[in-house]
Amino acid sequence: RLRTTTIYVTHDQVEAMTLGDRIVVLAAGRIQQVGHPIVLYRTPANRFVAGFIGTPPMNFVDGSLEPHGAGWSFAAEGVRVRLPHDRAPDDASRNVTLGIRPEDMRVTRGESPGDDLGSVVRGRIALVERLGGTSHVHFDVGPHRLLAVVTGDDVPEIGETIAVAVPMQRVHLFATDGQRLPAD
Repeated sequence: RLRTTTIYVTHDQVEAMTLGDRIVVLAAGRIQQVGHPIVLYRTPANRFVAGFIGTPPMNFVDGSLEPHGAGWSFAAEGVRVRLPHDRAPDDASRNVTLGIRPEDMRVTRGESPGDDLGSVVRGRIALVERLGGTSHVHFDVGPHRLLAVVTGDDVPEIGETIAVAVPMQRVHLFATDGQRLPAD
């Protein structure tokens, strides 16, 4: 360690994440968020930061919030995800964008991954990128193309139907202006 302050400018988010103790994300000349790399990764201030920080980038689906039992669900064509009670905003009738990181989803072949993991969506594999120890699995849920990261050698094949667990605690919600909707 040099124990000196250095300002390093890069357009490479991987470089910023690996080198920086604190990162400033700029877009169109405006500061979007300042913080430690893991804070920007886990709690992005807005959709821009959420899509910029992280490889592969976060999945986004536009939809709306609907009442679901005692709580709320995110709903879009082919997608319904239950939300934790602390994730529904006061004005839950508005349209929102759901964000979920590819590595936060759990893919299984056909069978349900279990209710304890959150909501389950079903999709059909469109593309598989084998990268060695991990694979990027691109799948279609209704009109939405999503991406999940799968570890290990047992990877679904193109055309196969899969069940994908979407953990409630890893879901991000963004307002129509792109700002993150905070948990209460």
